[in-house]
Formats: sequence, structure tokens, C-alpha cells
Amino acid sequence: MTVLDVGCGPGFFTVAIAELVGRNGKVLAADLQEGMLQKLQQKIRGTEIEERIKLHKSEQNKIGITEKVDFILAFYMVHEVPNQENFINELKSFLNPGGLIFIVEPKFHVSKKAFEEMVKKVGSYGLTSIENPKLPLSRTVLLKN
Repeated sequence: MTVLDVGCGPGFFTVAIAELVGRNGKVLAADLQEGMLQKLQQKIRGTEIEERIKLHKSEQNKIGITEKVDFILAFYMVHEVPNQENFINELKSFLNPGGLIFIVEPKFHVSKKAFEEMVKKVGSYGLTSIENPKLPLSRTVLLKN
């Protein structure tokens, strides 16, 4: 499985995902901030998961990866994206058929109404909402391509 951790920060989820995908899996860790990617690099340097993780510096308005992925994690970051329509469409362009996108947003930044409107919009992009897993202090949606 190939996973994109978009807005990975210092790699809190990246490391766990790399362990889950196993030796044959791959994690693309993308972030706008070079400093976050450097922290992640330091965290994984010399470990057995280092070879599974590919660091990618995104541009301000474009993630810019070229590989296809099976799963995308967007944790507490979609609300910070200025053009969510372009962002979701770009995510969809990376996603293999049947692939999943898990979006998690903080309740303290994203209202229920705003989150529901975002979920409704992604339906028009050809993604289907299949579940809303429960996470404390969060609004979630699992989308299928």
C-alpha cells in the first residue's frame, strides 16, 4: 500500500503509518514547511522505516506529487487550505480507483455546518462519503474514490 500523509508536520502519523504499511509499503510525507520535513528526517534517520518514507516539499498551492496512492490522510489541515476545491481535486488525481481519503478537522476551528458543506462538495468531485469515524474533538469523513 502507498499512503500520502499530506500536511505531515514532524511526522507524528507518518511513522505509525510506515510501520503499518510494512516492508513492501511506502509513505509519501508531504508538507509546506521545510523545517517540519527536517524534523521528520531526523526522527527516522537510521531506522528500519526510513526507506519506506519519501519526504516531499509541497508548494503553496500545490502538493505536487506524481505517484498514485491507495490512502490519503489529511489531519487537521484542510481548513487551512485557501482553495479547497483545487486541493480535493488534486488529492483525487493521486488516488487509485477504490482508494480512500481520511479527512480529520478540529471541532474548535471548523463548525459542523462548514464541515458538512465541505463533505457535500466533495461528492460533486466524484468521491463518496462512506463513514464518519469518531475521534475526540474532531470532525471526520472517510471518502472513497
